[in-house]
Amino acid sequence: MPAAPPSPTLIDRLLAEKVLFPLLGIALLGSLMFMGLRPKHYGPAPDFELPSVSAEGAVAEPQVRLQSLRGSVVLLDFWATWCGPCRAELPILASLHRRYEARGLRVVGVNVDEGGPSLVPQFQRHFGLGYTLVYDDRGEASRLFGVQGLPTLVLIDRSGEVRLRHAGGISEDDLAHAIEQVL
Repeated sequence: MPAAPPSPTLIDRLLAEKVLFPLLGIALLGSLMFMGLRPKHYGPAPDFELPSVSAEGAVAEPQVRLQSLRGSVVLLDFWATWCGPCRAELPILASLHRRYEARGLRVVGVNVDEGGPSLVPQFQRHFGLGYTLVYDDRGEASRLFGVQGLPTLVLIDRSGEVRLRHAGGISEDDLAHAIEQVL
């Protein structure tokens, strides 16, 4: 009489039911996303000087120099008016600016519209943007920070070190967590 086959182990059952690999995939994806939003040290932030955007939508004085913001935590938001994910992120940035401004957070919206910043004031009013808006007229800051897609966020600590680089949309909670870690 042949021996009875061994009963399947838990791992055998999970593999047979195609459960283990999706669970491992979800766990790996979650850990990569969490690790990607944790502040790290990317090195010193390169300096730039960009013109402010006036209430009329033109480039204006004063120029904003990144180096002058040293001592504050700075959140750069590279964005454009035509970018849907950028528009979705504007209320998040406005909220975080209000929440953390008194603790030293400076949000700087870096507009990269090729046609100029003429639409920026409309967005500023519509979304209640109370933070600094500048225009990257020659793409200088975008090149310095290696911006390849929009929106791109760069979080800089008080000593001028880049601590987070994130391309694409982000939740308010995730971004608040990253800001809290460097405030």
